[in-house]
This record gives sequence, structure tokens and C-alpha cells, in this order.
Amino acid sequence: MIEDLKALGVDVDLYLPKVNSDFKLNNNLNQMVKDIQTLCELTDVDFNEEAIWKALNAYEKFYSGSSLSIRTTTKPVERRDVSVRYVEMMIPHNPDPYITALNEGLIKKNGHPIHKMIVEALEVFDIMGYGVDIDARKGFSKIWPFIIPGSIDPLFSMKYIPESIKNYESYFKKHGLTTLALFAFDFSHNTTNIYFMLKNPSTATYENCRRLVEDLDFEVASKEVMEYCCNAVHLNYSFSWDSEKIERLCFGMACRDAKEVPMHFHPLMKKFIEGSPFQSDIHKFIYGVTFTPNGLYYKIENDYNGTMVDFLLMGAKAGLESYK
Repeated sequence: MIEDLKALGVDVDLYLPKVNSDFKLNNNLNQMVKDIQTLCELTDVDFNEEAIWKALNAYEKFYSGSSLSIRTTTKPVERRDVSVRYVEMMIPHNPDPYITALNEGLIKKNGHPIHKMIVEALEVFDIMGYGVDIDARKGFSKIWPFIIPGSIDPLFSMKYIPESIKNYESYFKKHGLTTLALFAFDFSHNTTNIYFMLKNPSTATYENCRRLVEDLDFEVASKEVMEYCCNAVHLNYSFSWDSEKIERLCFGMACRDAKEVPMHFHPLMKKFIEGSPFQSDIHKFIYGVTFTPNGLYYKIENDYNGTMVDFLLMGAKAGLESYK
């Protein structure tokens, strides 16, 4: 798989962790927590400083030295969150974030298969790095294992995946979604996501995007919204062990400038962008259009220290040429 990655034009040495690497960033965590509070007030989301610091202390060196972003959604306020994420490829995680979460009392093994699936995924796939999310309302929430992009086929043979993943094997292959890039494990909701990176969004068409949504029996958005979805650098799908169907499909777009974000889609997107604090003079954003059985909502995320968008675009180089 490493040779395949090199063949895609990706500098593998920039991806794979190095034992002697040093963190390249120096994030001020006290200021970050204040900025999270600012964004919670702006978005009407509860702020639980104690829960935030409990998780931050467990992953302190990674939040201090890695790429960061802070995100919210346009979900109804009672279901809206503000989350801060780090992503790190250069520094080895020893132990991995799942073991850290257990050791630090952030989660407990409760018999749910999400605990078995994450362990299985870390054994089946070659891991390049990790990310972790902290929810401002309740603390630790997600782990993101980044894998060397490769065939999706091993996923369908895994023992502990939700049945819904198996149910959609033909969907993924029909649409050419055959190169898997990463997982997300949400321990707050007992769900998992799978991600596909897209090397060349310019090849996507309105019809491509529309079919992805229609084939899930989700309602297609306006043509304007769907045309913005054509700019996605990643697609992600959400699954639950409690459902036989895909729960969500999200198109994720990276923006080098706030002007690229369609702020007119929702008032909260404009409010977030105009009021978003940073620890960098570089102000970039990531936004998502998420389709569900009950309609769509938007995600909006700041590139808090000016490195997350570049990281995302670098990862996209190892992604799919196109989808169908």
C-alpha cells in the first residue's frame, strides 16, 4: 500500500510517523478554551470547561502541537455542538488514543460493539495517524484513525462493523467509492463514519452528486447546493449498530478564504465565520453539507491554527480520481 501511495504522487515520508519527530506548532490551550467559550456563546451551545480540560489533559501534547479546528453545525440548538479537533500524522501515538481514553477514564468498555470495531480497525488497516474530538458540552467524543488509503474490501470482512455497512457494499462499488481513507468513532452516539478523499473535485458533476444522494433515498437539495457539493474534497458516511441504513452522507469542502464559503446558506454560517477566533493570521474554513432521512444541515469549521485546510488538501492527493 505504501508503494501505491507513492504512485499517487504523495510524499509518504510526510505522512508516516517518525520516532524522532517534533511537534511543529505551539498552541495556547488556555486561549483555545476561551475561544471555544466564545464560539459556544455565539452558537448558543452549552460550555463545560471542566469536561473540556479533562479531555485536553489526556491529549495535552497533541492539542498543544498539532493542527486544530473548531466546528459547529446548523442542527437545532438542542442538538447542536461545538467541537475542537486535533489531527496529527507526524508524531507517533503511544499508546493510541483509544487506549488513552480508557486509561484516563474518558470512556469505559460497556459491551457496545464500537469498542470492538475500533480495535479491529487498528489491526486490519495500516494507521498513519489520529485525530481526537472534544465536545464543548461533555468532553471527549471521537477518535479518527487515518489509514494509508487503500481498498475498501477489507472493511466488509470485518467482524464488528454495523450490519448497515455490509448492506451498502454494492452502493459504494456502484459509485466508484473503493479507496478508503479514514474512520471516525463517535463514542457519544455509538456511531462510526467512513471517509473517502477526492483528488480532483473538478471532475464531479451535478449528476454525480445527485445520484449519491438519491440512491440513499435522501431528499436532493437545490441545484445551487448540489453544485457546491461538487467541490467536495471528501465524502463521509455515518452508520449505527441500531439501523440497517446509512444515517448520513456529508460532502466536505475546504476553503482557502472565507469568501469561498456560501454564507447565505444559513445565518449561523455567516455568524460563525464573522465571529470566529483564531490562533493564526491565516483564516481558512471547512464546511459540509450533510444529508439525512430528515433533511439536511450544514457544518462549519475554522482552521484554528492555519494548518488544517492544507493538511486536508494534502490528504486529498491520495484520494479517488472521481466517483460515479
